[in-house]
Amino acid sequence: MLRAGMSVSPDVAPKRKAGMDMASLVTHTKSCDVPETFVESAKDWPLWDSETQKQEPLGSGKFPFNYNGDYATERVLIISGKATLAPDDGSAEIVLETGDSVYFHHGFACQWTVHEVMTKRYNYFDKDGALKTPAAIACDKCGADCEAESYLVNGEEDVCPECYVNEKLTGGEHQKFGEPVQVEVQTKKAKKK
Repeated sequence: MLRAGMSVSPDVAPKRKAGMDMASLVTHTKSCDVPETFVESAKDWPLWDSETQKQEPLGSGKFPFNYNGDYATERVLIISGKATLAPDDGSAEIVLETGDSVYFHHGFACQWTVHEVMTKRYNYFDKDGALKTPAAIACDKCGADCEAESYLVNGEEDVCPECYVNEKLTGGEHQKFGEPVQVEVQTKKAKKK
């Protein structure tokens, strides 16, 4: 079982060079070639379920995703289901099925289409291949750690203060460490006659 700080085989995310396609930022291994050691290490990783993912349009199985968080690689073991990933740059589609493993290197961006409800085990690793504990609250726009201060937009999207301002968002609930910031109401003092 892997724990934070334990290292695994080094995994250095490939550097994106001019002319390099987006698909090169994904390492996909079919189920028949996934090492048993990887399957064992993934048993205690967090579980993701496609039914909880916001889809556009609702119920379509489609959603965009950018792997731009504070990590070098997200490693995944597909537990069940089937999906197709269409890289944003038009590179060849990738089909994920039960038992496959995937390394999503930082910078990969794609459109997911889930064909059969999918569950996967996942975890984050740094550039040296060590398990990385992600931020408790990360910006859904840029991936920055925004636990100390964020905005909850539309009741589900965490946005850092910088993205909130840069994207001219309004109406989000201002939060610090995941709790609403109390707005101080100032009262005007009555003028003395």
